[in-house]
Amino acid sequence: MMLIRLIYFSRNRLDEWYDRKDAGIAEILATSVANNLRDCITGALICDERWFVQALEGAENKVSAAFERILRDQRHRDVSLVTMQAVSERRYPNAAMACVMRSQDNDDLFRHYGEDACFDPRQVRPERLSDLIEAVVQRRATGEPAWTKKHATNAA
Repeated sequence: MMLIRLIYFSRNRLDEWYDRKDAGIAEILATSVANNLRDCITGALICDERWFVQALEGAENKVSAAFERILRDQRHRDVSLVTMQAVSERRYPNAAMACVMRSQDNDDLFRHYGEDACFDPRQVRPERLSDLIEAVVQRRATGEPAWTKKHATNAA
């Protein structure tokens, strides 16, 4: 089986569908975890008030099917594929779907990898988006500044 990693970003439309964004995130997460466990997909979703950025890892046909569902999901707008490439190993092997919202605890990472206080994934190089996802998830897990890690591909 060829393992692939797909990264995309989209406009967050949760405010159009839910009274509270955390309720929308909880619903997305519950559905994603169930689907990803079924399809042997791992990955991570990070988001702020305006954007979703997500990495999905698994078999090409399963990841492609998940991405097609995202394209039809009205909670997303302006979905943009960043990369879809073969990889030798998973970055998120133990996460059916890690999910982290932008907060005071990780705002410095969004500014560091996004290279601006106002995060806009359209302005960020693909490898830096990948590093941002990993850094935010790592920060949540360890509390350490992620750009000090040796495995980051493009830390500044």
